[in-house]
Amino acid sequence: MGACRCPTSHLISLLLFLFPSETACRPSVKRPCKVQAFRIWDVNQKTFYLRNNQLVAGYLQGPNTKLEEKIDVLPVESHAVFLGIHGGKLCLSCVKAGDKIRLQLEAVDITDLSKTQEQGKRFTFIRSDSGPTTSFESAACPGWFLCTQLEADRPVSLTNKPGEAIIVTKFYFQQD
Repeated sequence: MGACRCPTSHLISLLLFLFPSETACRPSVKRPCKVQAFRIWDVNQKTFYLRNNQLVAGYLQGPNTKLEEKIDVLPVESHAVFLGIHGGKLCLSCVKAGDKIRLQLEAVDITDLSKTQEQGKRFTFIRSDSGPTTSFESAACPGWFLCTQLEADRPVSLTNKPGEAIIVTKFYFQQD
């Protein structure tokens, strides 16, 4: 019996080498990635902060600088990320209601999002770096980008017109 196992194990190894299975390439259980904190501000130097449970962008000075929200980032794939605040307990999502598309904060743990592919899509943003700036496009609503207004203290939102003069879609994004 011992002599039979050896050739069989070599045969199995050879078959696995020649015909790799999907499960060998993509484990069914994703290994957890580490959530990282980033500073984010738009090209006009407005930082993100929370006001009345809404994410806004404005100029914070003096003691108000401590209001700045760090963005918690959990990589999903190569350029896809989940974005959150408050230690990843509030996550940014792209929600479509009728013909309206809007950005909202949802009370969900960022590390729980990768467990369900369907639910996670509305929380997924495609990160595109262009020189020193970064833009974020919704995976659930292609063509819609995270944006701020030129005017300070306005809500962070989504736009499908990234070239519009009153909209800012380019951000400085720096690991904290």
